[in-house]
Amino acid sequence: MKIKLGKSVFTIHKNRVYNTDELGITDEFLKKLPENFDNIGTTIYAARNQIKVVDFNGHKINIKKYCIPPIINRIFYSIGLRTPKCVSAFINAEKILNAGFETPRPYAYIIEKQNGIIRYSYFVSDQFDDFKQVRFCTGISFIKEFAAFTAKLHEKGLFPRDYTPGNILCRKENGKWHFILIDVNRFNFKNKPLSKDQAPYNLYTTMVSERKLSYFIRCYAEYRNLSTNYLMKKTFLLRRIRASYSALKRLLRKIPGASKFTLKPIKK
Repeated sequence: MKIKLGKSVFTIHKNRVYNTDELGITDEFLKKLPENFDNIGTTIYAARNQIKVVDFNGHKINIKKYCIPPIINRIFYSIGLRTPKCVSAFINAEKILNAGFETPRPYAYIIEKQNGIIRYSYFVSDQFDDFKQVRFCTGISFIKEFAAFTAKLHEKGLFPRDYTPGNILCRKENGKWHFILIDVNRFNFKNKPLSKDQAPYNLYTTMVSERKLSYFIRCYAEYRNLSTNYLMKKTFLLRRIRASYSALKRLLRKIPGASKFTLKPIKK
C-alpha cells in the first residue's frame, strides 16, 4: 500500500502471517506512523537511529526509525542495488524464526521516498522486556550456553554479520539461558553449516575479555567437534586485525577535513 504526505511517498508493507489489526497495528496506524512518530510511545534509544516502544493494551511493539542513509547508499537502495535496512530486518526475522531461533516478530515496514530517492524508513516488530544484552551476563554456565547457542546457529547455516554483545538478548528461564537475536538486518543464510574458517568471524566479537573469549572458543569447538587450536589462532588474529583497523579509523578522524570524505547518514 502507498500513501502520499506532502512531497513524500510512503510504501507500507504489513505482515499477513500475524493478526496485526488485533494487535493495534492497523492500516490506519501505519499510514499515520511517519507523521505521528515523534509524539507516540516511549523513546528507548535516540542516536543515529531512533527506537520507540508503543503499548497496545499490554502488548508492546518496537518501532525503529532508520536515519536518512549516506547519499551513495540512498541511490543504491532506491534503484535496487542494495536492500533497505528495514526490508532486510523484516525478511531476515522471518527466516530466523522459520529456522527455529527467536527474534522479535516482524509486523511491518515503511519506506519514505522523495523524487524516487529513499529518505527515512521504519521497522515495526515485537518488543521484548525483561531481557538484557549478553554483555551484562557473566559466569561459566552462561559462557557455555552462549557458546552452544552460537554453535547451533552455525550448524543451521545462520551467519549474523553483526554478532556483537549488544545484538543478542538473554535471560535465565527454568535454570537455562534463553537467547534472542535483535537488529538482524545484516545476516547471511547458508545452505550448510559454517566452516571452521567462517566461524571465527562471529567468534571474535562475542567477549570483551580475552580470557573469557578463550573459554568461549573451547566450549564452541567442543560442541562442534572442531580444532580448538585452529579456532583460537584464527579468532584472535581477526580480533587483532579489527583492533588495528579501529585504531586507524580513530587516527584518521583527527585529520582536518577528514569528515568530508566519510559517508555519514544525514541528520534530521
